[in-house]
Amino acid sequence: MAGHSKWSNIKHRKARQDKKRAKKFSKLVKEIIVEARKNPDPDDNPTLAGVIERARDADMPKENIERALKKAQGKLEGQNVQQMVYEGYGPSGVAVMVKAETDNRNRTSTDLKNIFDRYGGELGDEGCVRWIFNREGIVTVDLASLDEEDAEEIQLEAIEAGAEEIEEEHSALRLHCEPDDLQSVTEHMEGVSADVSSELVMAPHKYVNGDGDVRDEVQSLIDELEENQDITSIFHNFKPLL
Repeated sequence: MAGHSKWSNIKHRKARQDKKRAKKFSKLVKEIIVEARKNPDPDDNPTLAGVIERARDADMPKENIERALKKAQGKLEGQNVQQMVYEGYGPSGVAVMVKAETDNRNRTSTDLKNIFDRYGGELGDEGCVRWIFNREGIVTVDLASLDEEDAEEIQLEAIEAGAEEIEEEHSALRLHCEPDDLQSVTEHMEGVSADVSSELVMAPHKYVNGDGDVRDEVQSLIDELEENQDITSIFHNFKPLL
C-alpha cells in the first residue's frame, strides 16, 4: 500500500506540474501572438524578442514558438483562423465573455461548452451577456522603477492625457479611457514613461459578488479557460467580497 500511495502521489504531482506548465506555455503563446502582430521582427521589436526568450527559458519547444509566430501573421498552411466571441454564465450566474482565435469552430465550441458545464455554468447564445459589458480602453503604466515624486508626475500626465479614471494597483497605474481615445492616451503616456501597455477590454457595469466557494469555483473556471490555447481574452463580472 505504501508503494501504491507513493506512486499515486508522484502521478498527481506530475499532473499538477504538467497543468502548470501547459498554462504557462499557453500564456506565452498568446503574448508572442499579440506582440508579433504589432511587429513580427524580433530584431526590431524588443518586447517580442523578450517574450520569445522567456519562452525558450521555459523550455517551450521551438515548433510551438514558430507556430505562434505564423499564427500571428496568418501563415498557418491550410488553416483558416477565425476570430470568435463566446458568451455564457459561470457559477452563481457570473457573466463571462471569451474571445478566441480558432481554425476549428466545432472543436473550440465543444471545448468551451465542456469547461462551462464542469463548473455548473452554461455556454449561451450570442448576446446573452454582452449587455452587461461596455468596451473600454485600458492603458497600464509600470511604476516599479519610479520614485514617489516621479510616480506622482505620471499621474498628472495621465490626467492631461485624457484618462477618465485612474487606479493604482501592484506598482502600476491603470488608466481608463474611451475606446476612441486609447491610441492618443497610449502615445501620450509612452512619451513620459518607457513601460506602457494598452488594450481594449469589455468592462462590466453590473457585478456578481461572492466569496468562499463561489470565488474558488469562478477562479477554477477562469484558470481552465486560460489553459485553452484558442482563447485570447476572458472578461467576467465577478467581484470577490472583501
